[in-house]
Amino acid sequence: MSIKYRVSFIALMLLLCCSYGSSQQLGEMYRHVKTSVVIVHSGRDDQSDASPGRTDDSGLGSGVLISKDGKILTAAHVVEGGQPISVEFATGQRARAEIVAVSGPADVALLQVDRLPDGSVPAKLGDSDLVETGDDIFIVGAPYGLSNTLTVGRVSARRPDETRGGILSTNEFLQTDAVVNPGNSGSPVFNKQGEVVGIVSCVASNTGDFKGVGFAATVNSARTLLIDRDPFLTGLEGVLITGVVAKALNVPQPAGFLVTGVTKDSLADRMGLAGGEVEAVIDNENLLIGGDVILKINGNPITIDRRAYRSVFSNLARSNAGSTIRCTILRAGKIIDLTLSVPSSVTKR
Repeated sequence: MSIKYRVSFIALMLLLCCSYGSSQQLGEMYRHVKTSVVIVHSGRDDQSDASPGRTDDSGLGSGVLISKDGKILTAAHVVEGGQPISVEFATGQRARAEIVAVSGPADVALLQVDRLPDGSVPAKLGDSDLVETGDDIFIVGAPYGLSNTLTVGRVSARRPDETRGGILSTNEFLQTDAVVNPGNSGSPVFNKQGEVVGIVSCVASNTGDFKGVGFAATVNSARTLLIDRDPFLTGLEGVLITGVVAKALNVPQPAGFLVTGVTKDSLADRMGLAGGEVEAVIDNENLLIGGDVILKINGNPITIDRRAYRSVFSNLARSNAGSTIRCTILRAGKIIDLTLSVPSSVTKR
């Protein structure tokens, strides 16, 4: 055998071995995580006519168990509408679920089930900030009601939520070419380590069929909005403002957090933050303006970088009783500093 053909043969064998090893690794990872994936039923609860492994795909989505006490992440649009919700586990057992928290703009929801089947193993949450374009991912869900369906693809891009929030968006989505179909909404997106890095939201299509472009909310958005929220964040509503909106409101830095609402007796209320009072339409979104614009929290400025933005509020979630929160705001054209010593009655949960 000539040297040229010998090198080609060796290269081919290495390629085949790598492909085989990769497929084997994916199979092992799928078997490890599939028991954490659930089917979410909203509304209809009668599945007596469904064949094994299949359910009616109306009022149906997917989700993933993320804690031993029965918390489940899914897509917000799967459980909206106020209908009764039940969760079907990999064992076929069902449990009723209640909504703990929901974010419509980010299209993520956190559910709590009243019981877990024996042996239930929650999935591990990854750090979606580490996900890069080109990374391999896989999705496990129930497209068209077909449970435990695996699809494989890559991260095509990281994108702001241009379709829902425009320039006011504080959310980020992963674009993927992994096949997504009806029933996949709420499915977990896993990285190669078997960690959840996204929750399937929607597809870009004029027919509703998959055309190679799917979107998933980043798990860090879900973590910040639903999981790590404490009384301060629960009592504070608003949007990240940048660009022309920030300039129009005379914000003296590239970005700020416009406070639109404050819950009574929350940490935000006790600190003295004020929400908006005047209704306005900005970037096709109805907002209450006239409230405070947060510029800094504990000396950390609000920036355009969504990662830094989430980090600022995650730090607040770890505030202990007796610690001091410092907030620099823009109010009626003046920069003001507010401080609050965190009381024990409203410490993080």
